[in-house]
Amino acid sequence: MIGYLEGQVLQSSETKLILKTSDGVGREIFFKETSQKEISLYISQVIKEKTIEFYGFENFNDKSFFEKLLSVNGVGPKSAYSLMTNLGVEQLCQSIALEDVKTIKKAPGIGPKAAKQIILDLKDKIANEQFTFRAPGFDNEFNAQNSIVNEAVSAFKELGFQESLVHPLIKASLENGSFNKSEDLIKDVLVKLNN
Repeated sequence: MIGYLEGQVLQSSETKLILKTSDGVGREIFFKETSQKEISLYISQVIKEKTIEFYGFENFNDKSFFEKLLSVNGVGPKSAYSLMTNLGVEQLCQSIALEDVKTIKKAPGIGPKAAKQIILDLKDKIANEQFTFRAPGFDNEFNAQNSIVNEAVSAFKELGFQESLVHPLIKASLENGSFNKSEDLIKDVLVKLNN
């Protein structure tokens, strides 16, 4: 399997580029349009019945997350890549943790059913693995593993609050403040609920 390529960009369009590597071979790779003449990319190789497709990423974390998306039932490589290019790992992790279907389905080709399936299949995985994202309002990297958001969501479920009610308030709290403990986030959201 090819996991990394570097070389000369021969052509670049909105969704693909042709990369000429040192062996003289020009490979077609799904990647956003770029003006760079030389580029190095982490590659996810998707083997289909009649074709082999290459999807390019600027860092290993993005490649790993793309491959997690491919494990979701009903999400193919083009839909997964659409999510990656339109939302990115940070926003995807946050949306999955908050079970934010509305944001996930903003990506072309992702409907409500697929968005719910992504949340169902990946919520526990991102809570247990090292996918990091910088949530709005945080000065340092927020790691899904330290589960401040997940703990707050669980607490509100136990208190009997509907997720559709608390998710926007949690998002608003994250955008406006910095929280080191889930208790502080919960208190902030409770204040909003009582206003």
